[in-house]
Amino acid sequence: MPAFHSLTADQVRSLVSYVRFLQGKTENHALPGNPERGKEIYFGKGECSSCHSIAGQGGFLGPDLTTYGSTSADTVILQAILNPKRIVPSGYKSAVATTRDGTRIEGIVRNEDNFSVQLQTQDGSFHFLQKSDLQNLEYRNQSLMPTNYEERLTRAELNDLVSYLMDASSSQGKSTSKRAPKEKGDNVE
Repeated sequence: MPAFHSLTADQVRSLVSYVRFLQGKTENHALPGNPERGKEIYFGKGECSSCHSIAGQGGFLGPDLTTYGSTSADTVILQAILNPKRIVPSGYKSAVATTRDGTRIEGIVRNEDNFSVQLQTQDGSFHFLQKSDLQNLEYRNQSLMPTNYEERLTRAELNDLVSYLMDASSSQGKSTSKRAPKEKGDNVE
């Protein structure tokens, strides 16, 4: 990357602000909740760690969330938790395979080619299946993530969980936002 010797200090600050804006990093402010309580919810009541990991702790079926909070605003994180119509991230498509003897195996598609599919089930087991040995292979278009967090967690618990996800990224140079997630029924923009 070329040096910016020809730019004034104000131009450099404007350029840095613009790049941070593009990254979703516009301001450094207080978190919307308590990250310590959010960690308890993540590993406890919220059951997030049964599928997701942070810094090597937790599950493996969902995406690693170690740096997730460093690239997303609090309102975006809250919407990702509450939105029942999530887009399944690449590499996390689920499927149900039914073998010729009627055994059903549900899991995440970890590898697939024209002749075989490898599924990883919730217990961590890998199942290597020949497609010719299957009665049916049904791909699921919905996320495995629960859709009832708005009923399972209070607004304060959601704020704490969002704060934990943002705080977990603090060593990764993340930025936080002062905006707290809106009350139930409000549209998060």
